Amino acid sequence: MANLTQTAYWTRRILKYGAISIVAIIILRITFNIIGSIWRTVNPPAPPPPTVLFGKLPKITFPQNDSVNIKPTYRLETIQGTLPKITNIAKVFFIPNEGPNLLGLEKATKQALKLGFQLEPQQVNERIYRWDNGLTPSTTLDIDINNNSFHQLYDYANDQEAIASKDLPTNQQGAQEAKTFLSGNGFLAADLATGSADFVYLKYLPPNLLPVTSLSEANFMRVNLFRADLDGLKILPPNPKNSLVSILFSGIKTMGRRIIEVNYNYYPIDRETFSTYPLKSVQTAWEEFQKNQGFIANLGENNKNEIIIRKVSLTYYDADKPQHFLQPIYVFEGDRNFIGFLQAIDSKWTE
Repeated sequence: MANLTQTAYWTRRILKYGAISIVAIIILRITFNIIGSIWRTVNPPAPPPPTVLFGKLPKITFPQNDSVNIKPTYRLETIQGTLPKITNIAKVFFIPNEGPNLLGLEKATKQALKLGFQLEPQQVNERIYRWDNGLTPSTTLDIDINNNSFHQLYDYANDQEAIASKDLPTNQQGAQEAKTFLSGNGFLAADLATGSADFVYLKYLPPNLLPVTSLSEANFMRVNLFRADLDGLKILPPNPKNSLVSILFSGIKTMGRRIIEVNYNYYPIDRETFSTYPLKSVQTAWEEFQKNQGFIANLGENNKNEIIIRKVSLTYYDADKPQHFLQPIYVFEGDRNFIGFLQAIDSKWTE
């Protein structure tokens, strides 16, 4: 009996302390995991070094605009009161460019036929050919045979019905009609199909189209189509208020008179071919921008006096001229619709 009693005693003690040990191990494991998580949050591992596979990148060629000679001063007043924290490494994507092509005119002619232009074109210069539909009022089509960018324009100034009609599409209808037109003609790339749209209401005061605040005041509506974000960043054209792909609508639903103007300036991005590059620090970028080394994308309702900068961010730059790489830029947004750009790649990696 003594042996059985002792066995039972030690069994109970083993079970007791065994259970305590298991609970202690579980608690210690949870504690170590929490401590490890906190440590990794406070001390994240260093990102892999930039791959810089493309070598030195060309400096971004920003276009000339009316504000090129304006040298304002800038003052930073962000919500947080300081410059934001921005990553110091970003991807650069390859943009394939076809360049001059012996079959360029043949390809452009097929494109013109698809858009309804059957007459022989006139050569404007070594790159641009112009088609006319032969009607009155006429519609002209200019195609760049090197990259297939085009501009289509209906002579709306000589069509009073098109100017006077008020049956303009709603924003949602306009975006859908614009994408349907591009899709039907083979121009709706995936990043345009999934990208955002912006809408501008325009009143015709000869000879200009001037923006107005409401659809009821407008004679026409422009739909601006923007690319979808890439790698978590927006893709902005030279003037973020005007996209490189846009369609102008009248209030008439007659074929050939509904779409007044088409601007299509689009370069496909090879999203599978990229490399990472070091960026200027946001502090360095701000100092350079203060020295007027950036590009004024939209002056807004400002003049050469002091401009208050409210937001600094990182985006990609969608050039209006062929460039071999999609590069990141710093964007400086300020009061009264001011927007400025600055190349973000570390200067050691540009030439």
